Amino acid sequence: MTTPRVATAVLLTLLMMLSGCLGSNEDATDGQSGGGLIPTAQGSSTTTIVNGNYLPMVHAAQMGDTVADISWAWENETTTTTTTSADGTTTNTTETTSSFYNGTLVGMNVTLYHAALDPEGTTMTMGWDMNLDGTIDVPVSANSGFTTVNMPLNQWHDVSDSEMKVTTIAFIASDVTGDFGITMLDVYSVTPVGPWSENHGTGSTGGNLALYAFSGKDAQGTPGTGDADNLIMLTMDQGGDINWASISVKLSIDGAAPVTCDNPGVSGTAVCSLIEFGNTDDQVWSVGDGVTVVESGQDICSGDCSIDVTITDTREGKTIDTTNGVPAE
Repeated sequence: MTTPRVATAVLLTLLMMLSGCLGSNEDATDGQSGGGLIPTAQGSSTTTIVNGNYLPMVHAAQMGDTVADISWAWENETTTTTTTSADGTTTNTTETTSSFYNGTLVGMNVTLYHAALDPEGTTMTMGWDMNLDGTIDVPVSANSGFTTVNMPLNQWHDVSDSEMKVTTIAFIASDVTGDFGITMLDVYSVTPVGPWSENHGTGSTGGNLALYAFSGKDAQGTPGTGDADNLIMLTMDQGGDINWASISVKLSIDGAAPVTCDNPGVSGTAVCSLIEFGNTDDQVWSVGDGVTVVESGQDICSGDCSIDVTITDTREGKTIDTTNGVPAE
């Protein structure tokens, strides 16, 4: 072999060794088959490979505001009224029981969105980890979709200097080899207004709740045999504004069958009418406003009577208050 040819061969050999085609050290790659770990923020589009296996890629999001989870129950409140005659010889005690539909905030409902992908196309086990213990509490089957979940009050944390609350959950997806893709999700909420909040006595309903309480008492005058006597007075003590067109007031006098009264401003055929007091310039019944229940063309209480009152929201189709044993005397 001539000297130029030898030199050329040596040069090619050196180039191949420098490029890694010759003389590679196989021991240096032991335990790293399939490539190295590529750092990724879960929930992004970056893939992660561990021991030659692609980890599931996951994404999660909160869809809209939370919705209050309320436990509703009837509650009773008894008010005792004591009156003494002018000469001080007679004392009369009357107990009035008011029933109202009260709500207790127990948690929040929220709709979540997820998407998951296994780059290798294998079947995945997926779901929401609601308490961050590493296990799926709410399983899902579709690779993407919506899930509405409930989060109890004790899971939320107050955000300082704001009305916000926050909690964190996780979406988990595992492939057939047991490798996981996980993303964390912060969920935000605002506590709705209700009897559990500091300003529930303002009459605000927070846009979601309608909590009402009414009280009743004897009206001026004594019922007799006429057909236009004042009977009782009803006042809204708690609740949001409600249009008169959506209100129905029924009376049961001394246990008789209920009768429906005409609402303020209505000239109907009912045996009783409601005469509004307080703010009468609008079309709604508001906190502090009330009505006097008056006979309308028929003697329905000709002496001392005990009246049970039922107030219904006809638009929602539910009873919002019952006040029992209101005296008309």
